[in-house]
Amino acid sequence: MILYKYRNLENLRFLIDIFMNQRLYAAHYTEMNDPMEGHYFHRSGSLNPEFKSALKGEKSSYGICSLSEIANNDLMWAHYAGGHTGICIGVEVCPNKYEIEKVVYDGLSALTNKLENEPAEAAKRVLSHKLEIWDYEEEHRVFVQYSKFVELEIKEVIFGRRAKDKDFYKKLILAFCPNVIFKEELEL
Repeated sequence: MILYKYRNLENLRFLIDIFMNQRLYAAHYTEMNDPMEGHYFHRSGSLNPEFKSALKGEKSSYGICSLSEIANNDLMWAHYAGGHTGICIGVEVCPNKYEIEKVVYDGLSALTNKLENEPAEAAKRVLSHKLEIWDYEEEHRVFVQYSKFVELEIKEVIFGRRAKDKDFYKKLILAFCPNVIFKEELEL
């Protein structure tokens, strides 16, 4: 399945790294743009202190690469691709190598006593739930433990309708990814 990463073109070094190394950055949950990231509630109102500590440690052990199911969403172009001046990168992630979870947009994750013996599962559950206001992202999350990057195969690059210097970026990308397919946002 092809998933999409929206990017601006402001930092050429980071952009080259994506194509040269066929990888995307996996952020710590505290680096992500949702201020409620990693928050949860417990139905009974309190958690066992040992579990709470283990849960925090598990959440901190993951790097998260956020990808979208959709290649043409005006809000995603506006928020993550420089107001349509950037690109959207279509990638395939090996599901046998990484855990990929579809985000559930039902509010903060509700933890139950049943998960108190499984902090790793509880952490992934917490990090796979978001508030409903983010549902336009149609997000999938790639989880990596103790790593900063997710290796992948780049399949396509879509230029935003306001992107400049497309010929330059095409030549640059083709130097590292000779089989990539180029598209324009307006063609989608």
